[in-house]
Amino acid sequence: MAAIPPLFCPIPSSLHPAHEAVGKSTELWLDAMGFSHDAERRRRLLAIGAHEFVCRIARDAEGITGLELVSQWLCSMLTLDDEWDTGRLSRDPSRVLTIAATLLAVINSTPSHPEESDIYVASVRDVFRRARDWAPAVAVKRWADSQLESFMGAAAVTAFRAQGRPMTLSEYLTIGPLDRGSRSCIEIIEVCERTAVPQSQLDSPRVHALTEAAKFLVLVAADVYSYKREDSQGALESNIVDSLERHLGCSRDQALLEAAALHDRTMCLFLRLSDRAGRRAGPELRRYIQQLSNLVSGNLEWGFTSARYTPRVPGVVPVAERAERPADGRLTPPPYPEIAWWWEQLW
Repeated sequence: MAAIPPLFCPIPSSLHPAHEAVGKSTELWLDAMGFSHDAERRRRLLAIGAHEFVCRIARDAEGITGLELVSQWLCSMLTLDDEWDTGRLSRDPSRVLTIAATLLAVINSTPSHPEESDIYVASVRDVFRRARDWAPAVAVKRWADSQLESFMGAAAVTAFRAQGRPMTLSEYLTIGPLDRGSRSCIEIIEVCERTAVPQSQLDSPRVHALTEAAKFLVLVAADVYSYKREDSQGALESNIVDSLERHLGCSRDQALLEAAALHDRTMCLFLRLSDRAGRRAGPELRRYIQQLSNLVSGNLEWGFTSARYTPRVPGVVPVAERAERPADGRLTPPPYPEIAWWWEQLW
């Protein structure tokens, strides 16, 4: 199989200065919540470096309270995601939906289900209770709402797996962003940084396209860097490389290159849309555009170094590799109607 290709992103990334403290508090929280009773699970969770992801995408947060609670939440959800992808629930969509419904009830009303002792329920209850004390109500509400998309995406992928049917590319472009929690990645930045851009500004067609492009960049980068892991686990139902391979009728190696090219083409769109949307933006929208940029670049940097995607030697941080120029820098829409409308917002 071809090497994982470098991806184009000229946006710099840096860590929040308190990232080590956030990592330590996350470790202590995992122990307190009971995630560390399984030594191997504890090792895998800490190796992921969830705190590093959060401290890159929300690097402008003041203090560490928001960073801590989001890092802790991310660890619990990544563990649940593994259970849904390759574990005991990977072919049981009805059970996934049942668990998701309970989690959503607790997320939206933390006092509910007081008798429930499940570790994931306890985790979201703890995190969302603290989030409501920390962040603006609208930011927490958006974050809570985004979980519905994530859980629906996970259930849909589990249903495809149970049926033994892979997604078409059109289905992937619709379901993939939900399954990867792309919207949630944006909402957690606002929670960490205690901001909330007005909905009227988010609904602008150009800002909407910019947001969707950012979510797609997060999605494709995650798919490219997790491809080998998911391939080895037989869990490619929601990976763009697999969808492109079947859609284009090409080899896996070529599909991997096509995925990278589509990422780079979308990155060029994102850069241009960011410039145009920011020209007449007020301070709230400019902050939001910067948050999207931090997400896109921070997610990419984390993908280079996280043990979730890259073999990591203790004490050694791999050197990140970015493409110096895009594999595809065209500013014309790709032949996929599900996303082609983003490019229309350039003019």
